[in-house]
Amino acid sequence: MSATFQTTVLVLLLLVATAGHAKIYKWVDEHGKVHFSDRQDHSVKQEVVDVKPRASEWSRFEIRIETVDLELTAEEKQQIVDGVNHVYEFYDHVLSFDMYRTVPVNILIFKDMVSYRNYLIQRDRGWLVASYGLYMPSEHQIVVYIQEDRERTFRTIKHEVSHAVVNSIVPYAPAWLNEGLAEQMEMLERDDAGLYFESHPENRWIVAKAREQGRLTGIDQFLKLPSNKWRHSDMSGSGSVRAQAGQFVYFLLAKPTRRSFLVRLMHNFNRGDRTLSYYLVDDNYIGGVNMLGLDWRRWLHAQGEGSVRFAF
Repeated sequence: MSATFQTTVLVLLLLVATAGHAKIYKWVDEHGKVHFSDRQDHSVKQEVVDVKPRASEWSRFEIRIETVDLELTAEEKQQIVDGVNHVYEFYDHVLSFDMYRTVPVNILIFKDMVSYRNYLIQRDRGWLVASYGLYMPSEHQIVVYIQEDRERTFRTIKHEVSHAVVNSIVPYAPAWLNEGLAEQMEMLERDDAGLYFESHPENRWIVAKAREQGRLTGIDQFLKLPSNKWRHSDMSGSGSVRAQAGQFVYFLLAKPTRRSFLVRLMHNFNRGDRTLSYYLVDDNYIGGVNMLGLDWRRWLHAQGEGSVRFAF
């Protein structure tokens, strides 16, 4: 089987996985060459391919939770375990990564901000004391503290678990994509119908304000930012790049066609591609950069409506 043929089939499978119920059509031309498409063509004799993706090996994992001078209720521990597993399930089912094993992470929870900051300072990470939580790859550890709003603590854990997954399986993902996914994972939930999330209220507000004041970075410039410059802008606190990254990921995940674009980006970076995101758009988004920018600007007027659900 040629590399081109394999790539075509892979892309179509990704489209099927993200669209949920899309059909794939197959036909053979007069030269005996086999073609596949997600569009029906009445000018040729086609047959519908019964695509059955291989069953995932994903399963729930044991999550190690340590606390310092703090007691969690059984319900809170279960909420943390469920939240972590939901993030793993998202990367397995929605972004098509085989999460057949857990990312080796343990979660350390401090009773307050002071204890958390002292822990970071002892480990030469004092410059991050203003954070709500941190993933430390060298120690395979997520560190957080109990905030006054305890629910925000549990959202922070999901945020950092997303960083752990991306850093482990897609180490070349650009900073905007890594952070944008983590921001949106804060809102990830599950019910009997499956995984879903709502828009991130804080990010929605920040992006709306930046747009009103003319401070929102154009999406072409946003995607051209190298990771080091993106992080510098984020750490400076002078911009809205983190909120924009979260809302841009929300925008991409909200529709199957945009979702398939995000999946292809992630798998490109998973293979070691270090090309800036901007230069991958024309080959992976229908209509290229111009259409992506137009779709994004239209979406910004309302920033999405209702919840985004994922059917498997």
